[in-house]
Amino acid sequence: PVHVQFEDVVAPPKTPDLRQSACTPLWYVVYRHVPTAMCVIHTHSMHAQMATLLDPTEKATTLKITHLEMLKGVGNHSYDSVLEIPIIDNRPTEDLLASQLERVILKYPKCNAVLVRRHGVYVWGDSWEQAKAQCESFDYLFESAVKMKSMGLDCGLVPVSGTYREEEERNDGKERGVGREGDDETMQAEEKKEDVAATTAAPAFNGAASSDNQIDLRLATPTTIPLLPRDAKHLLLDIEGTTTSIAFVKDTLFPYVLTHLDDHVHNQMTNDEIIDTMVGLIKDVQSLNHDHPTKKELLNGTKDIPASLVQLLLNPIDDDNTTAILAYLRLQSETLSKMDQYKQNVLSLVQALMSHDVKGTTLKSLQGNMWKRGYHSGQLQGHVYSDFLPFLHWCRGPDPT
Repeated sequence: PVHVQFEDVVAPPKTPDLRQSACTPLWYVVYRHVPTAMCVIHTHSMHAQMATLLDPTEKATTLKITHLEMLKGVGNHSYDSVLEIPIIDNRPTEDLLASQLERVILKYPKCNAVLVRRHGVYVWGDSWEQAKAQCESFDYLFESAVKMKSMGLDCGLVPVSGTYREEEERNDGKERGVGREGDDETMQAEEKKEDVAATTAAPAFNGAASSDNQIDLRLATPTTIPLLPRDAKHLLLDIEGTTTSIAFVKDTLFPYVLTHLDDHVHNQMTNDEIIDTMVGLIKDVQSLNHDHPTKKELLNGTKDIPASLVQLLLNPIDDDNTTAILAYLRLQSETLSKMDQYKQNVLSLVQALMSHDVKGTTLKSLQGNMWKRGYHSGQLQGHVYSDFLPFLHWCRGPDPT
């Protein structure tokens, strides 16, 4: 009843020495605001927990589900209703959830459940039998939502096809020329086209009729699961954060460049490569905004670099004068001291650019060459996520066996 408070006890427990559940304050929140509720069930269902994580940002306040038959089992909803199940954030102890639970019960009175992110679900009903049935129905819907997500489907979107609509049936009749004469050939051609479409193989792992996944691209929100046509031969992926940990680049690859830079410049690069790289790195610096810390450090004397390099940085290098500048620098490099200075310039420029994580064209090329050599020599060992190979196997479609 509405007047139920914490101290009200209908009857003592039959089993001695039991203590009140940590969820007790939450039971009373439900009973206070849902007068017909006679039973509340709390579970740590895996499906419920995973359903709260379908939004990778973990900021979603509800889980929306529509056009599933089991919606009829949760009360107040039908097949084509949009069920909104509120999601609240977890807390160190369950009694701290009471204020959040109260707010969402008042905000979503049609829903008989509340999800707790990374935790579970609370479900209630007018009897223990109804609460149990609804709890099972909700769990079925949560499992469906998670599995639909793995197929690239959004459980909260109205399907574009596959669901009967009376207005479409009427329109279909008009388009087929129902009630008109002389349209038999048109109707037969359309029926034949439908028969062909019905026998066309579906894509590898979605139910769209289009083999190039155009239907998937028309979803209201972008799918986060990569979908491929069955006959796809190539898969183009980013590396960082997709096949390889971003931390591997920062913690392994970048330090490798700085550690082996001196040896690479002095022992692995030709004089022409040194000059080309120096000019390219200067252009990388010149392309930065005037207030970029790398440029300010190099030009304001914060970095210990020779005046000759500062002069090169101050003289703009573009497509029109690059050839002439390279020719002049190669002529100057005939003296040993100049070549040594150019090598030192490369070291200084690379260190300055990398200290602020600049993604310069020439810098990235130099880093790539060094990493290639490191992998070839065995000094570098690549990192690949453990689930990446199974993912590639999954992309190839179901195992025919």
